[in-house]
Amino acid sequence: MCLFVKKARRRLSCLLNKRVIILSSICISILILLGILLMGESLLSKPIAYKCCTPTNNNHTRTNVYFLKTHKTGGTSVQSVIIRFAIMNSLDIMIFNFKSYYLPISNSSLYPPIIPPNYKFHVFASHARYDSNMKLFQYPDTSMVTILRHPATLFRSLYTFFRMDISSGMTFQEFLNAPVKPAVVTGFDNDIAYKGYNQMSVDLGFDLENSKNQTAITEFIMKIDREFDLVMIMEYMDESCVLLANLMGWPLEYVASLKLNGRLPGADTYPLTKQDELTLMDLNHVDTQLYNYFHEKFLRCKRQYGEDNLNRQVEKLQIINENFQERCVAEEVIRLNKGSLERIEYVAKNKSDKYGMCLFDTGVSCISKNGS
Repeated sequence: MCLFVKKARRRLSCLLNKRVIILSSICISILILLGILLMGESLLSKPIAYKCCTPTNNNHTRTNVYFLKTHKTGGTSVQSVIIRFAIMNSLDIMIFNFKSYYLPISNSSLYPPIIPPNYKFHVFASHARYDSNMKLFQYPDTSMVTILRHPATLFRSLYTFFRMDISSGMTFQEFLNAPVKPAVVTGFDNDIAYKGYNQMSVDLGFDLENSKNQTAITEFIMKIDREFDLVMIMEYMDESCVLLANLMGWPLEYVASLKLNGRLPGADTYPLTKQDELTLMDLNHVDTQLYNYFHEKFLRCKRQYGEDNLNRQVEKLQIINENFQERCVAEEVIRLNKGSLERIEYVAKNKSDKYGMCLFDTGVSCISKNGS
C-alpha cells in the first residue's frame, strides 16, 4: 500500500511538473509574441528611410540609372530627361532589338556595335519587360526607377491609344457597359508586345497565369519594392521628378521637361464614373494592388522628404520648365498618333545647344558613345 502511494505521488508530481513546464512555455511564448508586436508597432511608427526621399545636400552626381518605361504612364518625358543626361555626359545607353522586347535581355538581343567592352551600360531608359537578367548589364550602383499610374485611367488610355476598339469590336463605352468583358483585349503581337489587362504588372515581369494567386501577387509586389529605388507616380509627376533629381544627386535643371506624347486638353472623350473606375480596377486587380502599395509608399516618401520643402522644389521646377519651353521650343505642332488622336509635338529652336538642355526629341534615344 505504501509503495502504491509513493508511485502515485511520483506520477502526480511528474504530471504537475509537466503542467508547470507547459504553462511556463505558453506564458513565455505569449510574452515573446507581445514583445515582437510591440517592437513591430514601434518600428512601424518610425519613419522609414527611403534613399530617394531624404533631401541631399551633397554635390555627388550619380550617372548610372535604369529606367523601366511602363506603357501609358507618362514615361516618355522621364525617358527624355534621362537620355538627355546620358548624351550630355557621353554615357553608354543600352539599346536592344525591339523584336526581343518581351524576351529576357541577352548578348544576342543587344546591338553589337554599341556593346561596351565590359558589357556594362550606364543608362537604360526604354520600354521593356523587366527581368533580373538585366542586372548583368548594369553597374552595381545603378539606380532602379520606374513609374506607375492609376490603373483605371491607364487602361482607358491604353484602350484608346492601341485601338483596342478594333480588336475587341467595341467602343470603350460599349466595353464598359458590356456584362461580359473580353478575356484579353489584345494579346502578344508577333511575340513582340502584350497590350491588355494588368499592363504595368506585365511590364514589370508578372506572369498573368498567376493573376488569381494572391501569394504570387504579393511576392511580385515585394520583389519590385526590393529591387527598385524609386517608383514614380504619374499623378504626382512634378513631385516624382524632384525625387528623381534627389535620388541621382542632380540639380533640378537636369529634370526639366516638356510633356511628350500627351493628348490635347479636352481630348478625353471617355470620362470615367466612380463605377467605371471600380470596374476597371477590378479587371486590372494586379495593377490595382501594385499601384495602391506604391502610391501609399510615395505618400510616405513625400512626408519623409518634407512636404513644405517638396512644394518649394516643385515650384522651382515649374519655373524651370516654363523657361525651358521658352528657351527651346520654336513651335508646337499638332499631329495624329496611331490611335488617330491629336497630340502636341515640339520643334526645337536649336537641338545642338551648348549644354544639350534642349534635347527633348526621344529619337535621340538610339545614340551611344560606342555607336548609333
